[in-house]
Amino acid sequence: MSALAGLMLFAISSSRLSASDFGIWVLFQSVSTLFDMFRTGLLLPGYLQLSAGLSRKGKSSIYNSVQIVFLLMTLGQSLVCWMLQLVVPVDSAWHFFFAYYPLILISGALLTLAEWWFQSNLRFQHILLLRSIHRLLLISLAFFLVFDLSRLIYAQVAANAFCGAIIYILYKMPMPKKLMVSSLHRSKLFHFGKYATPSQLLSNLLRSSDTLMISSAMGVAATGIYGAASKFLEFIELPLRSFGAVNFNHLAKMANAGRHHESFSYTMQRIRSTTIKIVPIAILLWIFSPQLISFLSGPHYAASVPVLRIMAVYCILIPADRYFGLLLEAFGRPDLNLVKVFAMLCANVVGDLIAISLFNTPVAIAVSSIITFSIGVGFGLWLVITKAMPRLPEINLKVAVSRL
Repeated sequence: MSALAGLMLFAISSSRLSASDFGIWVLFQSVSTLFDMFRTGLLLPGYLQLSAGLSRKGKSSIYNSVQIVFLLMTLGQSLVCWMLQLVVPVDSAWHFFFAYYPLILISGALLTLAEWWFQSNLRFQHILLLRSIHRLLLISLAFFLVFDLSRLIYAQVAANAFCGAIIYILYKMPMPKKLMVSSLHRSKLFHFGKYATPSQLLSNLLRSSDTLMISSAMGVAATGIYGAASKFLEFIELPLRSFGAVNFNHLAKMANAGRHHESFSYTMQRIRSTTIKIVPIAILLWIFSPQLISFLSGPHYAASVPVLRIMAVYCILIPADRYFGLLLEAFGRPDLNLVKVFAMLCANVVGDLIAISLFNTPVAIAVSSIITFSIGVGFGLWLVITKAMPRLPEINLKVAVSRL
């Protein structure tokens, strides 16, 4: 539902905005996701790891510290963006981003914190309901009110603020009882976050690097072509994030109990079953890509068709890449996941530079991503087997590959 709502919003944006404004919107979405990882990477993985298996009272104590740090970081990031707005050219896409992104940050703070609380308590039906209401409200506002880029931002701000306030009131979310952060919680969160934050940042930079490279080398029109195709990956990435959120608590509990090899076997099983489910979706994306692009963005984005077909190929590798990263963090080794993501980012940047120098087309950029995710899967499996798990004779790289 969330992915379908995202496509509807994307279709409204592409039809209502000019080609240049649409390219700026795609860039805005990519960079805002990247910037948001400063908060999410520092707090969410550690919060989920520490709260796994605790009672509601124990989770509330940690959540109190998380809320305070989160709100302070939100205000800090907003001030930095408004200061940067003063030094960039007024007519640039970056000026628009630095001017409006703080509004998205502040209005969405309660919404994000509510999702984190539901995730730590395994109340995923509430997350689904919250996201569905938010998306439907945003689509309604966009359909009736959006005729330019700034109005699209204001529609998102209104949807964020309304849903965040309502969810905190109706569900009686735990509120900070005192404006103090427990030193124990702070040390544990920051110890985990010092690796998880750069890992999350690099992971989102990996997703955004193609858009940033295309925007710099080919312009905002080419960015829109690439963005129109990449939007369909949400049909795969959003369910995978949900599966990952569900399975991370399970993997963390097993790892905390010393059942590393049981959690490894469970992960290999999930990779296999999830990949089997994704293959038919990838085939449908390949076959019906012209119709999908035309429906979403219109006939003037026909150049996005080959890009979407390339993405349909490498999306088959995404489950294995994601699950190996989750397993490393569940084992308490976010440092190894950071190494894996950094290796993928380096491979992607080198591949993009080669693609730009030789072909200078969005299609070539998409092709380089196949190599990037192949490296992520192979290197991630090697790190899990050789670095993160206690050694057993029956578990080696050859056996692990045979289980996929």
